[in-house]
Amino acid sequence: MNTITVPAHAKINLTLDVGARRADGYHAIRSVMQTVGLHDTLTVTRTPHQPGVRLEVTGDEAASVPTDGSNLVHRAAGRMHQEAVERGAISSSESGLHIRLEKRVPSQAGLGGGSSDAAAALRAVNALFGLNLSSSRMAALATELGADVPFFLTGGTALVEGLGERVTSLPPLKPAWELVIVKPSVGVSTAWAYAALDALPGRVPGQATAAWLKGGQQVANDFEQVARDVPEIAAARMFLHDAPEREPGTPPLLCGSGSALFCRCRNRVAAERLAERAREANIGKVWVAQTVGGES
Repeated sequence: MNTITVPAHAKINLTLDVGARRADGYHAIRSVMQTVGLHDTLTVTRTPHQPGVRLEVTGDEAASVPTDGSNLVHRAAGRMHQEAVERGAISSSESGLHIRLEKRVPSQAGLGGGSSDAAAALRAVNALFGLNLSSSRMAALATELGADVPFFLTGGTALVEGLGERVTSLPPLKPAWELVIVKPSVGVSTAWAYAALDALPGRVPGQATAAWLKGGQQVANDFEQVARDVPEIAAARMFLHDAPEREPGTPPLLCGSGSALFCRCRNRVAAERLAERAREANIGKVWVAQTVGGES
């Protein structure tokens, strides 16, 4: 096998509880994460006698994506190439990698696109070089790359804790949820969102994840407390909240730290109808998606 193509699914947060800022500057989280049908696509090809990693980015969201070592995909592939050399699977000059990333998932949206791409690169190179790394080793490599990357190794429905390194699979949503995802014109910096959350006087971390694990399906996200002050996000939320196509009892909710929101709809027909109205209202980029299970 010289070429492999894998999807890199976006995620939503069904719950997201953010702990207080720790002494090291990080925040522990508890979140129920869920992969959705919206995805990027990675095609990874071995390049004999052309060492190194080359990354090509195409697609609707390609313009803002770097192709050098600052890209998580490039870093993930390079790390796996190093792993393959260290294990004697290849020589350092025997086989490089060419990666074509078709980018659909927007950045600064809370959808985890970059982290998902990195996890997909780890899976693809593991298969291409026949490394057969254990799940624990893959998780360790993923943790080196970023907080959400371990979750995306398997995706599906999962409890994610700590800094994102502790991932526990949960039963899948049945039936699958039909969603409309909206990315307003504004992006949200994760650093800004955490700083704004820390600045809230007397803030108490939410308990939505514990409630979900006890059998509830109420969605909630601590970052809603700061995102509601962003006019573009507020306008999109109001539009989705007032939509007759929305599933009763499930309000539109921020994805991660934003700026994208998801809205659960009654069925696929309702989701398509709402997406059409959202595009006409020009509240942002719009996708119809369904919750999906984990990687096999």
